[in-house]
Amino acid sequence: MSATTPMAPSRPAGAAKDAGFSLVELLVAIGLFGVLGTLLLGLALSTGNVTENVRALSNINEESRLAMERLSRELRQASQVTAVSLPATPTDRTTLTFWTDFDGNGAQDLTAADPEILTYGWDPENDRLSLTVNDVSGSSITRPLLATNVSRFTLDLRSSQWQLDADGNGRTTWAELDAPASGGNGNGVPDGAELLKLDLIGVSMTVLDGSRAQTYTTRVDLRNRS
Repeated sequence: MSATTPMAPSRPAGAAKDAGFSLVELLVAIGLFGVLGTLLLGLALSTGNVTENVRALSNINEESRLAMERLSRELRQASQVTAVSLPATPTDRTTLTFWTDFDGNGAQDLTAADPEILTYGWDPENDRLSLTVNDVSGSSITRPLLATNVSRFTLDLRSSQWQLDADGNGRTTWAELDAPASGGNGNGVPDGAELLKLDLIGVSMTVLDGSRAQTYTTRVDLRNRS
């Protein structure tokens, strides 16, 4: 009687497929994960840059808005515009000087703790908007108002004396006030008698953040003009 050889246990049909990944499959998976990781990293960096740009632009807008509000508030309380310098050439400074009687004594105090003579000036060569005042010792101090570039700063000087509106367009400008027929000295600059008649001041300021430009405007009625 011959001995019976035991049979090896049969392997399930799907066992060969469960043995692991082939080298080709691993390389394909690694490549796909690499592409996906690169896309996710690029998206994260792009989102971070956008967020940072939005934050920077928001800070610039807030800083510019506060500077314009400060100018408007102080100019609204002004008793008199004492000097204006408008640019004759692209490199000339634009300045606006006015007196605000903060202590209410009716006098222009050059040594007040709260400065009463304020000069806002724009330097086109440095793209800077600054404020010049006197300290309590009477020394002149100039400080920049904005950390960003101010590419444009313009003044629109008007009067509410409609009877001096020579061209009848509904706006009495400083140039019309400067005319001898209106009592001006006709010298082509806003000074002298015409400054006493100015009571409407328009201000426009353009601020640059890289290639982006934002313009801020305001128009102030000098309520306390003496």
